[in-house]
Amino acid sequence: MSSELMKHDSMTDFGGGEQESVEVVQRSGLFGKLLEVERESCQSVVKSMRSAHSYRSSVSRISTKEWAKGEGGMGTAPPQHAAWPSIAAIMISEVVGAGVLTLAGKYAQLGWVIPTIAIVVIFFLVVYTSSMMVKVRQVFPAIVCLSDAADYTYGRVARIVTQVFVITYLVFTLGDYILLVGKSLGSALYSVHLCFPIWTLIGAAALLPIVQLRTLNSTTILCGINMVTILVAIALVIAGLALDGRAEDVQSPVIAENLDFMGFFQGLSAIFFTFGGQFMFYELMAEMKVYTDFPKTFTIAGPFQVPVYLLVGMIGYYYKGTEASSYFLDNLGFGVMFRVASAMLAFHMMIAFLILCNVLARIIHLSVSPRVNDLGWRGKLEWFGCTFSVVVLSFVVSNAVPFFDLLTSLIGGLLVPTLNLIFPVIFYTKTRIMVQDKLKWWEWVINSCLVVFGVLVTVVSTIENFRAIINQWSSFGAPFSCHCQDLWDTCDCSLERMDFSGYNCTAYLP
Repeated sequence: MSSELMKHDSMTDFGGGEQESVEVVQRSGLFGKLLEVERESCQSVVKSMRSAHSYRSSVSRISTKEWAKGEGGMGTAPPQHAAWPSIAAIMISEVVGAGVLTLAGKYAQLGWVIPTIAIVVIFFLVVYTSSMMVKVRQVFPAIVCLSDAADYTYGRVARIVTQVFVITYLVFTLGDYILLVGKSLGSALYSVHLCFPIWTLIGAAALLPIVQLRTLNSTTILCGINMVTILVAIALVIAGLALDGRAEDVQSPVIAENLDFMGFFQGLSAIFFTFGGQFMFYELMAEMKVYTDFPKTFTIAGPFQVPVYLLVGMIGYYYKGTEASSYFLDNLGFGVMFRVASAMLAFHMMIAFLILCNVLARIIHLSVSPRVNDLGWRGKLEWFGCTFSVVVLSFVVSNAVPFFDLLTSLIGGLLVPTLNLIFPVIFYTKTRIMVQDKLKWWEWVINSCLVVFGVLVTVVSTIENFRAIINQWSSFGAPFSCHCQDLWDTCDCSLERMDFSGYNCTAYLP
């Protein structure tokens, strides 16, 4: 997440007395922070490493850019103040969100064994590749975002490609979030029969004034609220399932029948989405007192994240079996619990949208204007234009693929394997080569397998996800169609939920 605002050559002594080029860049930090980084230019680093393979970057000053009425503003105290438990809390609140709601449906698609193994294995893959990210930053301590790592290791083209991946991930994820905002608003008010595009438009209109917040000072409070609301929504669904009990005809095979190669990877892609926060790990490291402690965050995040994922998937699958919905709240019938859970989810998704929208809007603002810190009328107008563009784009994405489980799977298959596996592995491998620390043969084998696996998931799941999306269009209507299914308390729109709610819709069947 970056944009270079200023670069200059300053012939100053560092790195063993060599004259090196210094650049000052601004980076879009998390939660509305603007970071200013003074460092050696990437070209100078590469040149130095060619002549001295033990090179370590000696100039790396990261400051929080001061907010001012006009342009400019001097850098304030360095932002490295967070302890690793605080970073773990941020990770949990950001990652445990939309993706967890699809897991019961993935169990229904794959059976008991495959999703259970996949959740545990993917978590440890994230731990493994995050340790690689830490080691890369030890060589290049001025890294603040994933595209910085690409720039230092492979150069400008790699930085642009990485930036495109991150921005695309943010755009699609925000589309997924606004889809959930609209769906949860419609679900909370299920007796108001508005079409899905109208609900997402209402959600977008409600979000537009909220995203004008340019700094999120109460980060800890926001993260706490974010975590509580999603957990309450999940708990209400679990309570509703337990109260209804397991029907005698529920089928839940150990491995799904008729599961094929394409279906396996399509189901796997949604599980990848639940671990999709790795794009922001460098931003989190930039805020830490001791960034090498970053792997410790998983000692808190793991025991929370993995059990929640397993609990949601297994309980939904146990009570509903192969009929478990790919949207967890759809396992509830209409009623008070469904309304409250939907309202909680709507609130959760609005906070999640606010945080990621702030990050993406700041990336856009950095790329088009030097007035990022201007709190005057012109700076506010520019910020409105950036956030308005993000909200409109998210609205379009949410209605282009108005099926929550398929949009989540598409993001998880198309983008997350590259961001979570491929990029960290190839950046780490190139760094080891640059410092002449040869990889052992078994490291080559493991890292090559991870890259091949990431490419396989990306290609196969994306093909299958697009096929499923096209089939859904033919079944329920094209983009921006009404898509009333499961939102209205009528038999023609929400047949299965009406059955869950105790209504007899037999008379409506052909």
